[in-house]
Amino acid sequence: MTQYYYLVASLPLLRFDDPPPFSSRSWLELCREHAAPDDHALLARISFDALVPQRGDPDTWQAYAAWETALRDELAVQRAQRLGLSPDLFLRDAPFYAGLPTLVKEALAAGTPLAVESALDRRRWAYIDELEVGSQFDLGRLVAYRLKLLLLERRARFRPETGRASFAKEYSLILDSAAPSSGANGRLDGRRPFPAADGETQ
Repeated sequence: MTQYYYLVASLPLLRFDDPPPFSSRSWLELCREHAAPDDHALLARISFDALVPQRGDPDTWQAYAAWETALRDELAVQRAQRLGLSPDLFLRDAPFYAGLPTLVKEALAAGTPLAVESALDRRRWAYIDELEVGSQFDLGRLVAYRLKLLLLERRARFRPETGRASFAKEYSLILDSAAPSSGANGRLDGRRPFPAADGETQ
């Protein structure tokens, strides 16, 4: 397996509670300059949306995809139990992991939906850490970095300040599209303007 000493050594350390240092798109462009074309193509198709490793993919990606699939299966089972439903339609083939039922039970008891997602993401991060053991400068290390970067980007979308910024952008687009029907007093069609988001000014 190709070793990527310079590329791995040049990457900033990723921490669970920090924002991503750059976008995954920028990171993939960096990898394009240093990684073999087949390896870059692999990194580009790794995604939390498509847990479908191919024959010959690194063990790191195959192991994580199997674990994540099993995690989602267990989430489906426990959520269905709470609702008195059958989870069968939502299950996919995955190995059995003895600790997952307890892990999911504890995460679902974390409180708010945001707290639940954070608890699950911490377990995801911890499992990626386990997969990194013994992988120093090879493709497996880049796979783990890609997964962590995607996880940080996902977490960034949950942050309140990101949500407020997104709301402000959408709000601005609404005002722009309504501008032709606005009167001199700034109201839309004679109605009061939309209320501002928390922390935003009109």
